[in-house]
Amino acid sequence: MAKHGEILPKRAYMDNPDINWRYGSKPDYRKVNEIFMRERTKVHTEGSLEKIVEDLVKTWEMESSHKVKKQDWGSVDQNVFCIKVNGGKKFYLDDNIEIGNYNILMQDSILYDASKETNDSSHELFRNVFKSGFPWELLEVYSGPPTVAFTWRHWGKFEGDYKGVKATGETLEMFGSCVANVSEDLKILSIEVFYDPNIMLKKLTATGEKVKCPFHHL
Repeated sequence: MAKHGEILPKRAYMDNPDINWRYGSKPDYRKVNEIFMRERTKVHTEGSLEKIVEDLVKTWEMESSHKVKKQDWGSVDQNVFCIKVNGGKKFYLDDNIEIGNYNILMQDSILYDASKETNDSSHELFRNVFKSGFPWELLEVYSGPPTVAFTWRHWGKFEGDYKGVKATGETLEMFGSCVANVSEDLKILSIEVFYDPNIMLKKLTATGEKVKCPFHHL
């Protein structure tokens, strides 16, 4: 629960009764909000650029995970939105809806085969691992609109088995950066994400230090 004076995350575009939700009903973020409020490392002031960007990204993540019709999306410009990770392939809104954010964000990981997962299977996989939730927080913003550069943290407890690897209960963290281009009315036009998913995946797959950075030979 939020303490006095603290502001919960605001995920917009959730209240239209005609939204077609992927899992049949509007998602409930009370549990993950509680963990977020308790374990976050940054508290952003209401109305600050940091809080606005954090809420915008949380709205995009909600829509990416739960909305199946592009006309229901409000966080992005539906006509031009695209996303790419670590300088890789560019994906558009239809791709985001079909493939899912997990498969897009880990498309080229050496420890995750996105071609063998669907949108639904990938979300089921990680919901089972992070049973209490997988919160996300914005750390620092380095530039304001229209080009917003920021760093972020994702974390959760390894509470459920991952493809035969037994859960450890350990808190797993990922850190990264992002550059988002937005319109005057703060619709996301494009997102570029930069991070190393293998840091977390090595823990989930019990691979340890046997996997090296894919760019180590350059």
